[in-house]
Amino acid sequence: MSNMYEILKKFEKIENKLKLDQSKIKNVTWWDAVRYPLFLEILEELNLREKKFKTKISSKNILFYLTKIIQNLFQFFFSKSPIFIKKNCYLIWGHPRRKLENGKFYDIYSDYFIELFDKKKNDFAVIENTINGSHFTPAKTKNIFYAEPLLSLAFIFSKFRLIENDHKDFSIVSKLESLINKEFSCFIDVKKLVKKKIRIWLGIYTVMYFFFKIKKPKLFFIVVSAGNEPILAAAKSLNITSIELQHGSPTRGKLNYDYSSGIRKSTFPDYFLSFGEYWSSGLNLPINQKRIIHLGYPYLQKKIFLYSKIKKEDRLIVVSQPHNSRDLSDFAIKINKKFKDRIIVEFKPHPLEYSLNPDYFKNLLEAGVLISNKNQDLYESFAK
Repeated sequence: MSNMYEILKKFEKIENKLKLDQSKIKNVTWWDAVRYPLFLEILEELNLREKKFKTKISSKNILFYLTKIIQNLFQFFFSKSPIFIKKNCYLIWGHPRRKLENGKFYDIYSDYFIELFDKKKNDFAVIENTINGSHFTPAKTKNIFYAEPLLSLAFIFSKFRLIENDHKDFSIVSKLESLINKEFSCFIDVKKLVKKKIRIWLGIYTVMYFFFKIKKPKLFFIVVSAGNEPILAAAKSLNITSIELQHGSPTRGKLNYDYSSGIRKSTFPDYFLSFGEYWSSGLNLPINQKRIIHLGYPYLQKKIFLYSKIKKEDRLIVVSQPHNSRDLSDFAIKINKKFKDRIIVEFKPHPLEYSLNPDYFKNLLEAGVLISNKNQDLYESFAK
């Protein structure tokens, strides 16, 4: 069986052969939004990545979502509505997975970034989407507003956008689907994925374009650009400078950041604020290297100071990710079996794993691997 890197090279060969970064449908640079999720779906089909948990659609689910959308639209008139954001502010599209510290929930990327500009704290506004339908409160962020009204309105707009298969521009999608299925010996409905992404794009772009036009932010910061391409497209169309705050580890094969193949991404932020030269040196982002700025990681700096005198231990931390969690848990068990008399092996689940309570938790505990407490500070474990 091919490994991930062999699949990646074939995938990049296809995107260059078809010049997918130059293709537009309904004036949407659809490959910007489709590239990464399509690659992940290929890996899932080839069992090189754990498959996503998919919720079955039922009439009960549909009724729940419709009710939620109506509730979200009413939030336009509540205090956390984006319509109350001041004009000409520094706007941040934040990260919804907050951490509880000192009795408040922090966005560890945007909150600590804002603190670097103490005199201008009031000039920043943060828009936040939810995880699992709820926001973490009380939030550390002072000027925080909720994205649900905007995104629900965008969802409604998207449902009225019809994308036909016989559209002349869909010929390249047919070629892509044929090459994907032939090269990787699996069937993926690429047309369905492309149509879905274009509909979502058109809905979000329309709403965010008018939102940006009204609010006129001085700068637009974003913590996660992947999946938010239509928002960035709206900002760019109004010449609003966009800047991404690094939040993860951009590496080879993470196609939300890895553009080693040489293709372009027209909706990537104008600038990228990296954790430092270590990360930036190996990045192949779709922007000029001069636009990658070594900011550092303000949250990490605070943690280094906090735990500078902590007692060290012979400890190995295995940091999990949902789509590789079983492989990582097996790895932790094997390491513990071989070195249990010499080191402590700690398995740090991804926040989403705690809510799923997967069966491999039991296997880890039975093997003597320490599973981090849900509220355990990862940086404290690192310090040990």
